[in-house]
Amino acid sequence: MKESLWERPFDRKGFVAASAFAALAAASGGRLTGSALGAAEQQGGVLHYYNWAAYVNPKTYSDFTKATGIKVKKSFYTSNETMLAKLNAGARGYDLAVPTEYMVRILIEEDLLEKIDLKKLPNVRRNIDAKFFGLPYDAKNEWSIPKDWGTTGFVYRKDLIKERPTTWREVYGLFKKYPRRFTLLDGSLETVGSVLMMMGYSYNSDSASELDKARKFLIDLKPFVHSIDSVNLKQKIIGGKAYGGMAWNGDSAVIIGKKPAEYIIPGEGAEFWIDAYVIPTGAKNPDAAHKWIDFCYQPKLNAQETSYTYYGSPLKRNLLKGVLAKDIYTNTDVFPTPNLVKRLVSANVSAKGTRSRERIWTEFKSA
Repeated sequence: MKESLWERPFDRKGFVAASAFAALAAASGGRLTGSALGAAEQQGGVLHYYNWAAYVNPKTYSDFTKATGIKVKKSFYTSNETMLAKLNAGARGYDLAVPTEYMVRILIEEDLLEKIDLKKLPNVRRNIDAKFFGLPYDAKNEWSIPKDWGTTGFVYRKDLIKERPTTWREVYGLFKKYPRRFTLLDGSLETVGSVLMMMGYSYNSDSASELDKARKFLIDLKPFVHSIDSVNLKQKIIGGKAYGGMAWNGDSAVIIGKKPAEYIIPGEGAEFWIDAYVIPTGAKNPDAAHKWIDFCYQPKLNAQETSYTYYGSPLKRNLLKGVLAKDIYTNTDVFPTPNLVKRLVSANVSAKGTRSRERIWTEFKSA
């Protein structure tokens, strides 16, 4: 693995220039309009890309501009919910965004997306793995195109603990054995879902009684949690301030590249997530968005992205052979084996279940 991957300072949910972006948004009343955006628009050939930070290989930006003449103006968000709030507040002018699959469904329901034109995406039609088409959150492939995918499991430092957990129950047992040494992701879906699975329930349960059991478990666990963190967990675990925590597979790969560590998919199951390209309502240059998506669906370019993010590619597997480094191509943390895939579930929580989880999360974080 190239050293540049391990040295990246941010994770999938990280942030870059967040304070600058917040100041811009505040000054423009939540809309990217006026002089902040107008100057770039007047130049023509600009793609306004609203994305997680450090989620695109920097080389891909320059390669795209060289190939198409289109410049990329970047803005960043730190959570799906932040992005939703911006768009709901009336922010317009973004041509491309990359929400997680559950948020794609919400954006569709909120009428905050424009349709994708598959006729403009020959590389996508030719190269996408069939299993990434017709997914529940966008069954007719009208609103989104998968960018990449990954898993939510648990990573721990093998040199700091003697245990080798294989289940969520064993994972959560570590929190009490080593008080305030393990972290949780700052996400209600991931955390509540893992507890539900530990208890033998569905990750997507909206049962009031099952969710209440998960709530009670988390409230009891709270004093033993090191931190609730989706941004700096890598640094905490690499530095030894935390011994491990709930994590995404790509971030775990960074930790494993630095310290003796292991990433697991617990035996009860874990989340399988997809982040997808979408075109927000009010896009100024949807043609540029289509060009970006199709550009990134070239096998060499997609391999370039996977080599940077360490998340799975949605392309047909055979197209990646020879263009993706062998140590990534064969890495089961990046591309889980069929047996591991059987234990994975995707988020498909109802509106009722989402509201319940947010109430639980608010209570848990304030406990």
